[in-house]
Amino acid sequence: MKIRQRVLVSLLGLIAILTLFLMACSSNSGANLNPYVSPDKGNPKLDSQLNQLVIAQAKGEAASFAEKSNIDITNGRVRVVIECVPGQVEAARQAATNAGAELETTYENLLQVSVPITSLTALTNAESIRLIRLPQQPVPAQGNESKDPQ
Repeated sequence: MKIRQRVLVSLLGLIAILTLFLMACSSNSGANLNPYVSPDKGNPKLDSQLNQLVIAQAKGEAASFAEKSNIDITNGRVRVVIECVPGQVEAARQAATNAGAELETTYENLLQVSVPITSLTALTNAESIRLIRLPQQPVPAQGNESKDPQ
């Protein structure tokens, strides 16, 4: 019988403590709680390296960031690939030209341009542009090389 009484008293004590805790929390109305704020991921139409390059440009550190990240910059311009909304390649080409980009080549819904870093963010405003990214670098094949029998 004593064990049951101890368990019952313990449970009642726990309930009382929880009740006091919940009352204190509700009277506080969450004033001390900080809402979760997700980190700024930059412009969703720019790939992550280009977002970081734009931030570095604003700080005057574009050249050092580009060197560390293996991004080729020439005269304040960067080579990028613009992925166009299907059927809107001409509109995207015009938007790129208006932003000071020089068209290098095209393929299907892709434009490769050289654009001033300072124009990247403005270029993302064009509805005809889905994404702006760095060109993909070729990776040499590995394995399966034939060996000379000599």
